[in-house]
Amino acid sequence: MKEEGRRKKEEGGPSSRGFRRLVAYHTATHLATAVDAALSDRQLPAWLVSQVMRAPTSVYANIAEGYTRGSLKDYIHFLDIARASLAELESHLDFMVSAGKLSQESHENLCQTSNDVGNLIVALMRSPRLKLKQGQWNRLAEPLPEYHAGEADRPPSDPLLPPSSFLLPGEGG
Repeated sequence: MKEEGRRKKEEGGPSSRGFRRLVAYHTATHLATAVDAALSDRQLPAWLVSQVMRAPTSVYANIAEGYTRGSLKDYIHFLDIARASLAELESHLDFMVSAGKLSQESHENLCQTSNDVGNLIVALMRSPRLKLKQGQWNRLAEPLPEYHAGEADRPPSDPLLPPSSFLLPGEGG
């Protein structure tokens, strides 16, 4: 006999629903883990570790929070905050290299992953911005698909996006 108030669990569990389906979210959590690993074996001041770790954890947190907001404008706003956190992370990594606290190789690897996350975030922003411009978005009726950036998915130019250092392949110089 089924108990009152109990729902059948959705297939696939929580990792197959909501923001957890987003490649950008998973890549951002990988970035935070990689930054943590790069800092863990170094003798660094606690303030520096704390400051550097806030940026990549903010990226995946803002992707998740934005996705769960009911407003399209909020979703885009939180994705933009996530992009800004990537720039903050890269500035901290630049400082650490110039101060001799991070190897050039680690810097390059972390910045490449950061660029990958930035490209995914920009790709996530494209469809909602277009839908916002056209007034065609119902958050409850239309879950966002998992987005993989590709040539066929990208318009030739997108005047709705602000300038970004996180360009998709083939964009800009």
